[in-house]
Amino acid sequence: MKIDHEYLKGLLEAFESSESPVTDIDKLAELGFDYEEDKFVFHMRLLDDRKLISQSDGTSGFGAIESMDGEVHWSVTPLRLTAGGHDFIEALRNKEVWATVKTGFKDASIGTLVSVSKQLLDRALQKQLNKYFGD
Repeated sequence: MKIDHEYLKGLLEAFESSESPVTDIDKLAELGFDYEEDKFVFHMRLLDDRKLISQSDGTSGFGAIESMDGEVHWSVTPLRLTAGGHDFIEALRNKEVWATVKTGFKDASIGTLVSVSKQLLDRALQKQLNKYFGD
């Protein structure tokens, strides 16, 4: 399965939109992210792999338990967006970064997306700072 940039960004925004420090799969489902879909599990695993999300106590995992027959069972676990997750969504919200990621990196891995978005945001911020402080 390929990474769906729009879905990934929306999922991060759903985490960030929580009114409390934590969310869970039921709250994410209310926002349109059905945990019964493979697409959800795939993208959540990527976020978990890169430590962009975690359980509220900082441990990895997001409540999906896969049985030997491949069926996924769920535990409603308190989840949070980590500092790295907040940094990633901040970068993706930048219009220049988002446009570049969508066009130039449409088949990139999650690691590349995180790294490139950070570098692009750093460059955009440097341009902005140069406007205030000169070259």
